[in-house]
Amino acid sequence: MNKRKWLLLTAVLVIAIAIVGYVFRKEGILQLKQVKNKVVFVDPIPWDSTKSGNEAMIDYLKKVYVVTNVPGVRFANNANADFLLTQKIPEKQKQALQYYIELVSQLGNAGRIKEATDRIGEFENSNTFKKLNSEELALWNAVAGVIWMRYGEVFNCIKNHNEESCIWPLSEKARHNDLNGAENSISYFEKALELNPEDLSSVWLMNIAYMQLGKYPQGVPQQWLIPAESFASEKPMPAFENIAADIGVDFPNMCGGIIYEDFNGDNLLDIFTGGWGLTEHCYYLINNGDGTFTDLTEEAGMKDFPGGLHMMHTDYNNDGFPDVFILRGAWYDEYGILPNSLLRNNGDNTFTDVTYESGLFSCHPTQTAVWADFNNDGWLDVFIGNEGLKNSKDDFNYCELYINNKGRFTNIAKEAGVDIVAFIKGVAAGDMDNDGDPDIYISVNGDKNHLFRNDTEKGSSDLRFTNNSEEAGISGPLQSFPCWFFDYNNDGLIDIINFSYNANSSDNDIGAEYLGKPFDQDISALYVNNGDGTFTNKGNEVGLNRTLLVMGSSFGDIDNDGWLDFYLGTGKPSLTSIIPNRFFYNDGGKKFLETTVDMKVGHLQKGHAITLSDLNNDGYVEIGAQMGGAYEGDGFQDCLYLNPASFDNNWIAIKLVGDQTNKIAVGAKIILNINDNGVVRKIYRTVGENSSFGTTSLRQTIGVNKASVITSVTIEWPVSGKQTIIRNVPVNQFITISENKEGYTKDLVPAFVFKKSEHPHDHQMMMNMEGM
Repeated sequence: MNKRKWLLLTAVLVIAIAIVGYVFRKEGILQLKQVKNKVVFVDPIPWDSTKSGNEAMIDYLKKVYVVTNVPGVRFANNANADFLLTQKIPEKQKQALQYYIELVSQLGNAGRIKEATDRIGEFENSNTFKKLNSEELALWNAVAGVIWMRYGEVFNCIKNHNEESCIWPLSEKARHNDLNGAENSISYFEKALELNPEDLSSVWLMNIAYMQLGKYPQGVPQQWLIPAESFASEKPMPAFENIAADIGVDFPNMCGGIIYEDFNGDNLLDIFTGGWGLTEHCYYLINNGDGTFTDLTEEAGMKDFPGGLHMMHTDYNNDGFPDVFILRGAWYDEYGILPNSLLRNNGDNTFTDVTYESGLFSCHPTQTAVWADFNNDGWLDVFIGNEGLKNSKDDFNYCELYINNKGRFTNIAKEAGVDIVAFIKGVAAGDMDNDGDPDIYISVNGDKNHLFRNDTEKGSSDLRFTNNSEEAGISGPLQSFPCWFFDYNNDGLIDIINFSYNANSSDNDIGAEYLGKPFDQDISALYVNNGDGTFTNKGNEVGLNRTLLVMGSSFGDIDNDGWLDFYLGTGKPSLTSIIPNRFFYNDGGKKFLETTVDMKVGHLQKGHAITLSDLNNDGYVEIGAQMGGAYEGDGFQDCLYLNPASFDNNWIAIKLVGDQTNKIAVGAKIILNINDNGVVRKIYRTVGENSSFGTTSLRQTIGVNKASVITSVTIEWPVSGKQTIIRNVPVNQFITISENKEGYTKDLVPAFVFKKSEHPHDHQMMMNMEGM
């Protein structure tokens, strides 16, 4: 039945249509029109310099939306559904089946669930349906089961949302009140499995549907039961509560980015987030320090400003106020020629788009970039990994490396030796050889990955990178997505983690994993730094031998034991892809143990950008998850998992301020020497190390386990080469260390308890109500 799954995953419009395409030009997208089935190029969309930066970008993206919201574009689901509805239903059996599969899928993707279920009934009442063979019926029943499951999610998890909705395994509170979706999906999955017992995707989804009814495990037919012990936590952990709706931060978006950062300099982490839909907008909320947030989206200039698939904080003008960089166009292939946005933080809770004036305006499909001071001049540069077109010669979507000339940027990727073309899904920067300058790791989906060593001579303005991927031994997995540098074993050498992601792999994989059967997905890689320029892949040894299908991700020390854990957002665009997000606990730098179930963070909706940051100043990091899928009707509420802070471990929160080094100290290294219950050990962190599809705050919250005092704090400043060493630092406090000052300043940052918001969000916007 691989053919069945392939059809479901890659279904294309079966009616012959002329598909409008785009070609790249540096100045922007070309508008197109059709003349007798031929594409004719019109003038490029101009940048309107008469408008302010925000207005000009909003205007530009509105025009992009008009020319991309057309049938044939993968994510224009309403347009695709409407087009199909205008077509004559094919008379031949196979073509009719494919037509209805595509129609109900597009209606489901568009959020028009009631229309989709009506069309299921329409087809099943037709004479054509009666002629389907067993393989065709198995395919149809699996598709119909998914649509009815989405019906259940819409009328329960979204319309009647609570803090435990869709968190797997489903609790009593997460059970469905409207049973139509779950009951109908079970009926269809059972019929699919009678015809094709190897359909482990339907097995998995059926088990979830029984959970939705409150009949798991007792109600599941024994031959299809996935036992609870197969997904039990590998280490006991306390439960985290999803408080996003309670405090009004459950933003109802499609997939996108999220940042928790102090944007206004008051030592409180604020929230900046947004989905990738061009009709959606960013949100900006400031932290009041009393358990509440104030929504300043409109005042900040973000009310109509579209987000992107990913966003990150930086400080391009070196003023100490974190700016925001938004990435766009990913997964759209030739349609993804969209500009990114650089938003200047004006220091007064407003943001101004300076993309065009700063020299960063270019149009390539991307969702990944990394900011670092590659030439050690005290100004943050940016490397952007673009998506080269698959299955075609691509001469224009090269990677970009923009050098910062005090707020103006110049692309020198070719001169520096990093102008590669590939379908790049993740980039990360880190000093892998401890020579004082950042190197670049590149995750490629569909080919070998790359590691570029920064070989720039000290004091030289000529950046030079050497591709030492083969020597380093970091080329796999060949289908990968998010990645990052971090020192997972605290040996002073940063390691690389790279997660496997094959969107064309079978939907059977998740069921196969929990049933102990083989799965298609490659094992993710943990490349342990050997200290000699080479790495050893220990992914299988440390517990990554699972079918993870990771998209968003981030890392942090959840229990303050001094070891970095990570949380993964999972899934793929298909509505069939209902799999839990997953948490992995770092067991002393030896192994990663899954603790998803105990922590109650196994959300079944699609997980995108993740942040692990201390939002309430209690010294323990929370988990922020930007939720929602890529399709127009697959939005979902964001999550904020409150750390119960019940681990009884100590910590230190350190903010660094650069002088010769960039102001927000990206690239500065922190080394803590501690005596942990008689064990002398070191803990290593680097400011600005982030997942390629997630963020952590610039303020470093570092757990020290049972140490009652920090023997020494050492800061290594990359530009000046200076070392700041401070001895006998008390634990459980917030401090600031400056490059140009001795000692540290204690920051008065009181902890607080979150308060329930009186302004919940309207989640109806996530559904097309005409189809309800």
